[in-house]
Amino acid sequence: MIKLYGFAVSNYYNMVKFALLEKGVEFAEVAAMPSQESDYKSKSPMGKVPCIETDKGFLSETNVILDCLEESVPSPALLPKDAFARAKVREVMKVLELYIELPARRHYGELFFGGPRNQAAFEEAKPVLENGVKALTQLCSMKPFLCGEFSLADIVAAHTFIYAAPVCQAIYGWDVIGAIPGMKAAIDAANARPAGAKVLADQQAALAAMQAQNKG
Repeated sequence: MIKLYGFAVSNYYNMVKFALLEKGVEFAEVAAMPSQESDYKSKSPMGKVPCIETDKGFLSETNVILDCLEESVPSPALLPKDAFARAKVREVMKVLELYIELPARRHYGELFFGGPRNQAAFEEAKPVLENGVKALTQLCSMKPFLCGEFSLADIVAAHTFIYAAPVCQAIYGWDVIGAIPGMKAAIDAANARPAGAKVLADQQAALAAMQAQNKG
């Protein structure tokens, strides 16, 4: 059985969990936080979450895990059969990662943990996010999902914007999801799937517990 290491507040953990549930793969969740301790780094060399344990060993990095799952459990498919169409889904996933999730992440400390305003991030992240929005508007058909049929791009989008949207609203007063035609409906449709609803409910419960603990 696959073991999934991480925690339900992590959006990257939830991307992998969503894919596992969609594919009907039996797995066990193992609570783990990012760590530079040698024991955890023997599983995830950069000390990040998530990682998975399989009968062949450990694997880390979310996009790598998602690709491995798609290749090892090809049905139900979360990528198109056509090579070019598969690449277009991965192109959207890369835009979401590099130009939405990562710049938004620079504000997580301020928004979620009460840290100080990072002025450099405030000035530098918005242009990157704006370019990401333009790219997604150009790349995504939203008919009805990001790339037409439900795919890994929808899983990544749902758990990219779950934090990027409140960040953009709080920091910039900007409805980043509303800036991309069809994105809200596509995310809502992904979250309405049984796997999506399960992952979202677990994420919200874990986030509420974390916030209550931080206030306490």
